[in-house]
Amino acid sequence: MLTVLLVVLILCFAFNVPIGFSLGIASMASLMFSGNLSLSLIPQRMVAGANSFPLLAIPFFMLAGAVMEKGGVSKRIVHLASTLVGHVKGGLAAVSILACTFFAAISGSTPATAAAVGGLTIPEMEKRGYDRSYAAAVVAAAGCLGVIIPPSITMVLFGVTANVSIGKLLIGGIIPGLVLSSMLIGTNFIMASKLNYPTERKHSIGEIWRAFVDSIWALLMPIIILGGIMTGIFTPTESAAIAVVYGLIVSFFIYSELTLADLVPIFYKASVSSAMIMLLIAAANPFGWIMTAQQVPAMASNAILSISNNPYVIYVLILVLYLILGTFMETAAIILLVVPILAPIVQNMGINMVQFGVVTVIALAIGMATPPVGIALFATCGIADVTLGQISKKIVPFLITLILGLFILAFIPSITTFLPDLLMGK
Repeated sequence: MLTVLLVVLILCFAFNVPIGFSLGIASMASLMFSGNLSLSLIPQRMVAGANSFPLLAIPFFMLAGAVMEKGGVSKRIVHLASTLVGHVKGGLAAVSILACTFFAAISGSTPATAAAVGGLTIPEMEKRGYDRSYAAAVVAAAGCLGVIIPPSITMVLFGVTANVSIGKLLIGGIIPGLVLSSMLIGTNFIMASKLNYPTERKHSIGEIWRAFVDSIWALLMPIIILGGIMTGIFTPTESAAIAVVYGLIVSFFIYSELTLADLVPIFYKASVSSAMIMLLIAAANPFGWIMTAQQVPAMASNAILSISNNPYVIYVLILVLYLILGTFMETAAIILLVVPILAPIVQNMGINMVQFGVVTVIALAIGMATPPVGIALFATCGIADVTLGQISKKIVPFLITLILGLFILAFIPSITTFLPDLLMGK
């Protein structure tokens, strides 16, 4: 039964069948081969997998990000970032990284962050003499922050899958996200100095203040979301709905850049993206049930522990596994398939599950900027009109930086756990 499940899944992957359908087909083939289990188990488990109140946060955060992106938020955030870091070496690339950091606190999505910021800064970088593939690589790497800094769709998915506090996960991503952002800006400074990329003019305190005031309504959204969660006014799921309402108010009545005609494509885009994720979640449930019934988590645990009893070695192996899987699998699929197997192992090692969740999301975010299946790379390749091969060469220094940051955050857990413990208790 297990052999059939895995063989059919691999065959589906080989024929480029979408992951959600691959999981369903493999589950169905496995049940048919068993002979003593009804196929009605599949729709039952699919409904059970998707029937979760916290999962409502995913379509709401998707919609909130789409609304704010279309409503004039992106250009204000880019302008604010430009006034702050534009004057350093390789200033416009640094602006892109800082803008992705700000926009990550609104969108909760890597491709949305990369596309929104890249659409504004990549053409400008090209005009100023930056290599197009370098410009695309910078934005793709910084776009990874979209799922690390709250709100984060991936954090919500991990919290539901591993039964970890979503509120603590979201807050736990703040400091790691800022650390990685700073490291990327430092890497860009080194690379821009070597390549002799230009700087922008230095802005006055007054210009910085005016840019801040102009973007204050966008920057307030993550504060409202996290503040409401920490004070218990609303749950993480309810905060996602509030984010949608807030985004509509800001875009319609304050920035006045959103029209009723814009709502149709916005809702369509958010609906399609949400449906893809929910189908994957639903299809992964019967697949995971069969894996559990066949004792796969126990076998995997024994296999990992047989390599070493040292928790640090095991932790490194898990992170390497994430990085490898991230190169060819979607983030949601990895969480749904792998985290239920690894979570018990990590708990037995005594690792804080909030810290493990944040580190997991960071490792999988790096996969979004890693060829051949890096969704952030695809987003920026289209904007810059470069090939995957061209951008893959330029992104290597930034990937090394992100991986270094991953291991620092993994083995200094206080960087991640300090803020959640301070604000929400241990």
